[in-house]
Amino acid sequence: MTTVPGKPPEAERPPPGSPVARPVRRDRRFAPLLAGPAGSAAVRRGLSVLVLLLIDVTAAFAGIYASLAAKLVIQDQPIDSAAIWVVERKALPLAAATMILIFAWNRLYAQREERPGAARILSSTALAVVLVLAVTVIAGWKFDSYYIFWSSWILITVLVMALRASYESVTALALDAMRFERRALLVGEEPLINTIAEGLEHSESRRGVPYRVVGRRVLTPGVGREDARGLAGELARALDPAEVDEVILTGSLGDSEAILDLLDVCRRRGLPVRLAPTTAQLLSHSLRAVPAPGLPLFELRPPVLSGAAFLGKRAFDLVVGSLLLVVVSPILALAAIAIALEDRGPIMHRSRRVGVDESVFTCFKFRSMSVDAESRQAELERRNQADGPLFKIRDDPRVTRTGRVLRRFSIDELPQLVNVLRGEMSLVGPRPLPQRDYELLDTLHKKRYMVLPGLTGLWQVSGRSNLSFEELIRLDFYYIEYWSIWLDLTIIARTVPVILSRRGAY
Repeated sequence: MTTVPGKPPEAERPPPGSPVARPVRRDRRFAPLLAGPAGSAAVRRGLSVLVLLLIDVTAAFAGIYASLAAKLVIQDQPIDSAAIWVVERKALPLAAATMILIFAWNRLYAQREERPGAARILSSTALAVVLVLAVTVIAGWKFDSYYIFWSSWILITVLVMALRASYESVTALALDAMRFERRALLVGEEPLINTIAEGLEHSESRRGVPYRVVGRRVLTPGVGREDARGLAGELARALDPAEVDEVILTGSLGDSEAILDLLDVCRRRGLPVRLAPTTAQLLSHSLRAVPAPGLPLFELRPPVLSGAAFLGKRAFDLVVGSLLLVVVSPILALAAIAIALEDRGPIMHRSRRVGVDESVFTCFKFRSMSVDAESRQAELERRNQADGPLFKIRDDPRVTRTGRVLRRFSIDELPQLVNVLRGEMSLVGPRPLPQRDYELLDTLHKKRYMVLPGLTGLWQVSGRSNLSFEELIRLDFYYIEYWSIWLDLTIIARTVPVILSRRGAY
């Protein structure tokens, strides 16, 4: 991941006329830590974590100081910085250490692409305040009131969010200006490489540093031999740290010998290796060790929400869905009036959609098209602009003037809150497809119906109509596999700015 190609380690530089590097026999115990793309990435990660730590400690210091100063102002007293510092000097080490440990536990110092958002920051600072309160009470600290705790929590949370958002924005702009990117070599089964490459290079819908695919090679054994020829020789020459930042395996792992050869060569050249799973691997990612005589076995469990997880998600949908329905009721009323006034047709469009376990239900939407829209579907099929089984036209002639506004801001989807309360949908999940699209799915793609469909989802916050069908399916499977309440909260929080930006909406 660099803008200026570096030089490969001397031990890996091939002599003239040689098809593959000949390793020099020397002590390389620390090479993976200090040389090559892996070493550079480690340095960058260290600097990133250090900056985030400074941001969080600064936010804790400023939040506690502002809280104490505000209390003096409320009591009509002058702000005494020396007196505030006496209190802060005692409280800051405990508060900062507790917050950092909880942030680390909640992966708030992970890589940019993996760091959670505002919801996790909010819960982490709340937990830190509760723990600090418990420790100080047990230690016998005396307080006239507990104002300092709740006020500091609010101020620290706001400061952490603001400073981290600023850091993300500044670094993103800097990386974009420098055209910073990860140069990836794809290795694996040839039919899958093009799909993986398309997903990696669609940087518009991804956080963090974008990928650029610099090569595509078939996985073959013998890549570690000095006399490697043919496909093995081509792969060995492609594993050049001066041209590649990381290697990505695609598809099935296949031959163990080929995998071990590749991992060994990449280890010696300081190249990290990552796996891009197939759709089937995404769906069976949950592993549980089971006893077996003479051989370790793992049970593959399909990621279906059940038990406590299902009840938690259902309770979340009922509470938040009811609140949202009350909040948006004025918008619903205005939209209904606008639709009725335009052409006197029906206000609601009842679409038959496929839900969990492939059951069919009536999905409610505000009518955004002309009354004869369904009868005109066949004649417009040839103008379809979406790939796969989806049907989308950027300037669909059936969309009314009111419907165009409703679609632009996704207001036409809001009646589906009723489907959420009825248990036919969830607030967050894979979007329900019309029966026309569903019937064109293959057997594997239909596995997205293992969970309730959602009002919003990773589709909506990752590019909407700008994404390819394969990307949509992979996002659905990722959500099914890694579902959590925090992921739902993050998607809901990201939905609002995506809708307001109108990116990918038509």
